[in-house]
Amino acid sequence: MKTTAKMNHDSKTDADVRIETLTARRFPQKAELHALTWRETYQGMIPQGFVDMVTPEFALAVTRRHDPSRTLLALQDDEPIGFAEFLDEAGPDISTPGVSELGALYVLGEVQRQGVGKMLLQAALHAMPRRYVALSVVLKNTNAIAFYEHMGFHSTGLISLDDFDTPILEMTNATNAACQ
Repeated sequence: MKTTAKMNHDSKTDADVRIETLTARRFPQKAELHALTWRETYQGMIPQGFVDMVTPEFALAVTRRHDPSRTLLALQDDEPIGFAEFLDEAGPDISTPGVSELGALYVLGEVQRQGVGKMLLQAALHAMPRRYVALSVVLKNTNAIAFYEHMGFHSTGLISLDDFDTPILEMTNATNAACQ
């Protein structure tokens, strides 16, 4: 999958952003991006040990274990600036039945609020086999929750704790009727 669109980089320029499916040659770049965006996102929000655990080496090992056809990269000037990962069928931590799962969506802080996250989410939704999607988000991550709400997601009401006792909110774009 490759798509290109203009994003509003700042008030003076437009920049081309391309969304493409992850390939093995980009594994190291994706891993570096994963570790950096993880730190940017969760510093002060989750236990520091969990923040520090996601190094580029750790992220590369995770990347190698995942199906690259289910990871999308946002590229600007051929450099990764964001990524999304998804599962065709939601994993056991998701309570919403019959949905795909958005497992991750991260964008570099310097290009957030410029349409990159929206492009990644729309491309992932298009690539997923199911109409409805669920995701988990750290309850303290109010920016992400607001973004997903803006994109048509809502809370399922389920809040769980991860392995570090961090509250996690489940969100979905499924309607109540679709979940019955």
